[in-house]
Amino acid sequence: MTRQPRKCRIRRVSFLALAVAVACAALAPAPCLAAGKKEPSSESWPEVTPAERALTSVPQDPEADAVVLLNERNGKIVPKGGDTVNVIDHHVRFKILTDRGKRYADVEIAAGKYSRVSNIRARTIKPDGTAAPVAPDQIFEKVTFQVGAYKETAWVFSFPAVERGAILEYRYDRHDNSVVFIDPFYFAGPEFTLRARMTQAIPDDMGYWSLCDHCPGSQPPAITNWREGKVKGKLYSQELRDLPGYKDELFMPPARDVSPRIEFVLLEWKRYYWPSLGRQDRVFIDWPSVAQHTAHNYQGAVKDGLSSLKPVVDGWLQGITDPQEKIKTIFRHVQRDFRYLSFLDVYGRVRSIETMVKDRIADNEDKAVLLMAALKTIGIEAHAALVSGKNGGSLNPKFFSLSQFTHAVVALPQAGGGYLWLDPTVTYAPFAFLPWKDSGAEALLIKGKEGEMIALPSRNEISASRYKIGLKPRSDGKADLDVEAEFLGEDAIDLRDDLAPAAEAARLAFMQKWVAGRRPGAALRSHTIEDLDDVEKPLRITMKIEAPGLVTTAEDILLVRGCVLTCEETNPISRGARQYPFFVDRGWNEEETVVIQPVDGIQAGPMPPSVMAKSEVGTLTFSCLPHGDGGARCARQFVARRNRWPASVQENVRKMFDKVIEADRTTVALQPSEAGAAGR
Repeated sequence: MTRQPRKCRIRRVSFLALAVAVACAALAPAPCLAAGKKEPSSESWPEVTPAERALTSVPQDPEADAVVLLNERNGKIVPKGGDTVNVIDHHVRFKILTDRGKRYADVEIAAGKYSRVSNIRARTIKPDGTAAPVAPDQIFEKVTFQVGAYKETAWVFSFPAVERGAILEYRYDRHDNSVVFIDPFYFAGPEFTLRARMTQAIPDDMGYWSLCDHCPGSQPPAITNWREGKVKGKLYSQELRDLPGYKDELFMPPARDVSPRIEFVLLEWKRYYWPSLGRQDRVFIDWPSVAQHTAHNYQGAVKDGLSSLKPVVDGWLQGITDPQEKIKTIFRHVQRDFRYLSFLDVYGRVRSIETMVKDRIADNEDKAVLLMAALKTIGIEAHAALVSGKNGGSLNPKFFSLSQFTHAVVALPQAGGGYLWLDPTVTYAPFAFLPWKDSGAEALLIKGKEGEMIALPSRNEISASRYKIGLKPRSDGKADLDVEAEFLGEDAIDLRDDLAPAAEAARLAFMQKWVAGRRPGAALRSHTIEDLDDVEKPLRITMKIEAPGLVTTAEDILLVRGCVLTCEETNPISRGARQYPFFVDRGWNEEETVVIQPVDGIQAGPMPPSVMAKSEVGTLTFSCLPHGDGGARCARQFVARRNRWPASVQENVRKMFDKVIEADRTTVALQPSEAGAAGR
């Protein structure tokens, strides 16, 4: 049931960044100090209290691996170099409670789409009270993504002297150039949070709507007077305590739906004229104003980019005369020819199309504008829709902020009415495929300069992973596996996203890692991939694998595991009381058939009993039957339908997985056959 992790560049950085291992580097990191960096010894850290030193466990979460002592963000909007910038100071302090908590020693802080990070400081406070700072030359800027001259970076470092009882803390500054909405602040971390605090200073000439969603009692932030130099205004403050951790656990809902957060959207800016809205002062007062602002920027980009895009589109369409085929061809080129930057933030503006054509990359908004412009070159008018993807969470209809959207799609008007929905951010999907993140999602459809809140059509595209495995046990305890794997729908899209753009060596490395992740210690001996570029067909992969841990010798009997690649080894649902609902995003359908081929003189004995494990979330069936001449055939299927259930079903879900683990450890006994015994 192991799923491949979804990849996304999330600009919103908080304590959650600690949960991200320092991995996936596109290039090796090179030492490079953050701009304006202070020596750690010069930092005046807040005092570590006796209570923090004495803390050894969290009564509200006895199994916690760490505890967030403080998660704090302080922002101020100030003029800087002729611009207006939100300068944000982040401070995180947490304590390691178990050896498993040492995983939080590695930190990655991503640079943003319209922001930069500087002045990183960090230290470890050992259990004896001595401090071990992170040396400046051990803070690296790492390239995380690069295509041509375009690159994205992150700052990475590791805390020294990490052990149980150690307190780790770090601070950094972020300069955010986007002030139309202020980056949401999530109070909770991946472990129980004792105290989280956020302040935001706003000048008097600016006014914001504020939203504290899932905050206890929906209490608004406190407001006091603020002044810095000649700038004066209001300081918004909000503090929450004793928050359950938003853990990286199976079946977790989007953070926006369950985790307390505060965010701001610009309502007015006195004496500031907005060309996109054709007015002064007032900004986002309703959804039509959000649509008008976005339409102005998108349409401007389309108009300015037609001349540079038309010869490119003409090249795509050479020899094609059918109108529908032209649309499909354009869509395919926008999907494939422009490397996708999977940001989850929407700003209502894009880079120039000329730049996109030059560097061949496009993000979550660029893709839609590029597709609309390409269609316009052949006389087809299409509309953009800003989507609150199911991966981002539900939309609050009374909070008029672009921050609630995750990406943009294109609505192509149809002759009989309605729209054909095209999502070019899903690179390796068939034409008009509606991914799970779009199915039934709320969206702002932009037609001309007007906007309308709608729900995208609800469709459940078929997704499945199917494995047919021939298993030959060996006397050394290993097994030789012949695997035929077939992937459909979203499962195929995810794998194609990793495999299709990769070079041959990178493809091989990915498959080796994939096999080792599915069967620990297994080695990929050979593989072939079919229909990788034909997204209209299932993706098929055949593999030859050498795998340990599937065969146990007991006297004259070989015990062979009936589950190979889709097994659960440990219960993925924690014992601690769950605070959040169970959420199945796109649905699971995994099927595995294992044909155990007997060694000469040995045949399968009595078959183990069949197993059914069921809960509100999903159902597993597992059974083994005699097969062929002395062999056995074991079939396993796990199905989980897309839905949500309350946290109260936790006990049932844990019991289901306990039974799944038991089923996955089922073995078939191969024992000497009568002919084999007689020949001894």
